[in-house]
Amino acid sequence: MYFAFSTVLLILIGVGYVWMQGDLSINGQTGDNKRRGKVSESSVVYDVPKSDLKSKNFVKNAMPTQTGDYTVTRQGVRVRLAEDKPLKGEVTSGPVSYKLRRIQLLENEARTGEAQNVVRKTLNTPDLPKNYTAAEIHYDITNNTNQTILTDGVATVSYGYKDVMTTLGGLINGAELSNEGVAPGSTQEGYAIVWVPKQSVKDFKTFNIEFASTYNADGREVSEKTSKIKVNV
Repeated sequence: MYFAFSTVLLILIGVGYVWMQGDLSINGQTGDNKRRGKVSESSVVYDVPKSDLKSKNFVKNAMPTQTGDYTVTRQGVRVRLAEDKPLKGEVTSGPVSYKLRRIQLLENEARTGEAQNVVRKTLNTPDLPKNYTAAEIHYDITNNTNQTILTDGVATVSYGYKDVMTTLGGLINGAELSNEGVAPGSTQEGYAIVWVPKQSVKDFKTFNIEFASTYNADGREVSEKTSKIKVNV
């Protein structure tokens, strides 16, 4: 299973699966969901029901790696790994190339109002339903220059004429490529998590993807945004 790690922000979401220095996390143990004094909502831990704890498909304190398994976030988002498939697809922009690796479909349920609010804010999608599907897309980026490059990662993911996900709504990139970048002559793994609306889940066989521009440490553009490529799932 592929993951990109950032020391400040680790996103392992089915979305709502956000770890920010321990503020949001998966949960494998029952917790105290009662307020004490002026405890903020972000500190309230969701009590995982005993039926989940006893389930053979429940994964404690980890992201599920087997299809059908699931975990529950601290806020109360159930994250179930529905599909895990390799991808094929390559695109190049100037001295920077990208190779798609893997896609994981995550079926999620926000079990509390707080959980739903966290997910909606994280994805910047105010109308996100309680039950939703997300795709975690993994890829390699290769820097064929003699300088470190920085990039947001994925610019857009689309499933049809209307369902276009961007960083303004429905799409989150891992932080490592924009924080640490890609060293000269090296290949770095990147990933993005995108919302897959219900109408697109029904016939999810292809998607389109564009990668964002890259820049050097001085802010000068190294490569333009890639052309859109169609990927078979």
